[in-house]
Amino acid sequence: MKKLAVGLLLSLLLLPACQATTSQEVISKQQTPAQQDPIQLEETKVPSWDEGVQLYLRHKFDGSKPIDKKKVVLFLEPFSVPTAKAFDVPGYSWMEEYAKKGYDTWAMDFRGFGDSTRPKEMDAPPTSNKPVVTHEEALKDLTAVVEYIKKTQKVDKVHLVGWSYGAVIAGKYAAEQPQNVDKLVLHGFMHGFELPFMTEPMETKEKPGQLNEQFPAYQVVDFAKGMHHWHMMLGNKQLVTDDAMKKVQEVFEQADPATQKQMGKTIRRPHGPLVDLYYIWKNQPLYDLGKIKSPVLIIRGNLDLFAEKEVLSKLTGTKVKKEVIIPDATHWVLYEKNRQQLLDEVDRFLSSEK
Repeated sequence: MKKLAVGLLLSLLLLPACQATTSQEVISKQQTPAQQDPIQLEETKVPSWDEGVQLYLRHKFDGSKPIDKKKVVLFLEPFSVPTAKAFDVPGYSWMEEYAKKGYDTWAMDFRGFGDSTRPKEMDAPPTSNKPVVTHEEALKDLTAVVEYIKKTQKVDKVHLVGWSYGAVIAGKYAAEQPQNVDKLVLHGFMHGFELPFMTEPMETKEKPGQLNEQFPAYQVVDFAKGMHHWHMMLGNKQLVTDDAMKKVQEVFEQADPATQKQMGKTIRRPHGPLVDLYYIWKNQPLYDLGKIKSPVLIIRGNLDLFAEKEVLSKLTGTKVKKEVIIPDATHWVLYEKNRQQLLDEVDRFLSSEK
């Protein structure tokens, strides 16, 4: 099984800073009529800290009630389903369910993802440039979005829920800007551990143990290749319905608007996140988890091969930390049969007084 995963991953992989913008200008905005449904959707674009970078924000909330300032939550996207809409898949929406519970829910696209600005390098052939969009750029984007939400919603802090690579960025932000984070949820989280079956395909035979110097700027990938690790983790377990898989595929294939006419059902994903993950999987953490002060929930599926197993001991700076392991669940439990435990456990954590 591991040899198969390595081969598939290998085939898959082969296929500027400035001051924050002071005027948080809304570029586009859509809202469903309140008389039709109390759950409202707003889609907005706001500037990042780097000039020319616009960030997509998805906002769902109950328009019939005032905002609960203790329930403002921002979801951070994974690399596998690289779009804010990963949290709003029809019929499997985390945002929708939480909006019904009174949460003010937001999800963002980092630059290079979904409907946010793509680096110019992603318009050139993949091998023409070095990998783009690392944790450094993603952190700038997250900082800009948190400040926007704080300003518009008139709150001092927000809850952060990061999934996979989104959890990597959420943890880094919480470590560096603890004053802005109420509670932190790290789902399918990775910080620093050994995962050879993922790192070895990113190296060359000539220089084992080192990232391939010719690693492309981005990858072009379809749903089957982009999600083959999900099938690997599922094995023979029947944890996902055909409907769920179809709905996720539809969202995945819409994650790169520019490719819809040019390349059909393939999308582009920046390779910077994979470079970050390479070092994480080589046990070279990007930051110190001990600097996190907020209450933290670590939550993962028991079949999740990506999620780090030993995290709680690294969280030395917080007084409140909890780990939940969901049985019969993979890295993509949000779309699986045991998804309700994920939603309930996170809700219970965010709603608690601690």
